[in-house]
Amino acid sequence: MANAGSLIVFYVLFFMSVGITLPFLPVYYESLGIKPSEIGVLLSVGPAFALLAPPLWGQVADRTGRPGLVLFLISAGSLAGFGALLLATSFPAVFAALALFSLFGAATTTLIDSLALGHVEEHGGAFASIRTFGSAGFVAATLAFGFFVDVIDRRVVFAALALMGAYTAWAGLTLARRPARRREGPRADLRGALALLRNPQVRWLLVASAAHWIACAPYHGSLGLHFKALGFPPSTLGLSASVAVTSEIVVLFTWPRWAHLVRPRALLAIAFVVSAARWGAMAFTSSPVALVALAATHGISFGAFYVASISWVADRAPPSLRATGQSLFVAATFGIGGLVGFTGSGRLYASLGGHRLFGVAALAEVVPLMVLGLLLAGGAGRMTERNT
Repeated sequence: MANAGSLIVFYVLFFMSVGITLPFLPVYYESLGIKPSEIGVLLSVGPAFALLAPPLWGQVADRTGRPGLVLFLISAGSLAGFGALLLATSFPAVFAALALFSLFGAATTTLIDSLALGHVEEHGGAFASIRTFGSAGFVAATLAFGFFVDVIDRRVVFAALALMGAYTAWAGLTLARRPARRREGPRADLRGALALLRNPQVRWLLVASAAHWIACAPYHGSLGLHFKALGFPPSTLGLSASVAVTSEIVVLFTWPRWAHLVRPRALLAIAFVVSAARWGAMAFTSSPVALVALAATHGISFGAFYVASISWVADRAPPSLRATGQSLFVAATFGIGGLVGFTGSGRLYASLGGHRLFGVAALAEVVPLMVLGLLLAGGAGRMTERNT
């Protein structure tokens, strides 16, 4: 099983690349002359592949017992796909490059999270404590890049490629060399995945998480465009993203101390309510100070949501289906939720503008709250205890 140090280094490098691509790539697309509605389509490419890639690679990882090796292979594929962006200057070319990148990259979090969960199960500790280092890497990269560039250009692609090359090499030197390990339990195939989905607590959690991510899409997909339209420099976007992820780090770092005090269902409800308030406030302000301050609630709207959801799914999936369970969460949340959310928010931004779009996002948070009410009140036992 992967040791904590090798996992932490990968998390840091991977999320440093995300810290550059997530906030700044939409602005780079705009610099190529791509329209906001087309940018929404580009942002939906990753989520579209997240419907297929995580379950596919998750099943391969579970069947072979070599998630580290599979992680290295998809990291190499991601590097090749993203490198094609250096030659892409039009919407069709960028779309093709992102499709190749997402075929592999959409499953990265599935596999690294499953490796981290396996390490925690075997050696103790907390998943959130390991995942925290990824958020720290995100903050460092976003803040540094935002302050060291004055214009968003091809340097976004070059910086992200350097980090992707680094985490690919690290995975090959460490995680990929771990020997195969078979786990007892249901076989990692379609039947096993469907068995997970037959658990109503898993099923309704996936619906709620997808609905929440749809509501979050304006923030993750259009914030850079919104800040640029308001006349803010790149440093403001970098500072906002850094404050957001710093608050996420606080939640993840302290999670082991207070997780036992709050049931995941209650924590999810809090995340949805705080998110609704956050988007609503962003709909009514153009102050850079206020917008950066509101980013501090990201620890709840994403951090608390993420750890509660991961814990919920992991507690209901047997070890032999760990990567499969995480892949279902990724496919539902970042796949379906991201596909619908990014496509819709891109079109709505073009017609409504940023302020009204965030108002729509605030109203959309009502949906996951309603779905959450359908979750069974009592925590069901592990799937392994009931179905095997």
